[in-house]
Amino acid sequence: MRKMLGTFALILIAVAAAAPLEAQAQRGGRGFGMSLDDQMTALTERLELDEEQVVKVREILQAQVESRRERFQGVRGSMDRDAMMAMMREMQEETETRLAEVLTDEQMEKYREYVAEQQQRRGPPLF
Repeated sequence: MRKMLGTFALILIAVAAAAPLEAQAQRGGRGFGMSLDDQMTALTERLELDEEQVVKVREILQAQVESRRERFQGVRGSMDRDAMMAMMREMQEETETRLAEVLTDEQMEKYREYVAEQQQRRGPPLF
């Protein structure tokens, strides 16, 4: 009977842990943040993007994701925190420069507010 209760408890723990892991997998494997699709939905609504802007903004953000992945692959444990933060700031500046070519000044201001809110929501980086 005790073995059965222990087995049942382990099954319950596994089921309880599966939901957050599945949600994390749906967000692209990250422990935080939004998927590109979720981000595009939020930005399209918040910035009132037209169809052409949606396509261009998606391309820019996808390029940012790929660039981040390439730059950090293999260096995550070898770089100090300050160097990683500087690299993240540089990538964000590059993204904002490209977005400024697509968005109006008003939309850029709303984008910067959105980014600040997302950073505040996430808290400090974990690396």
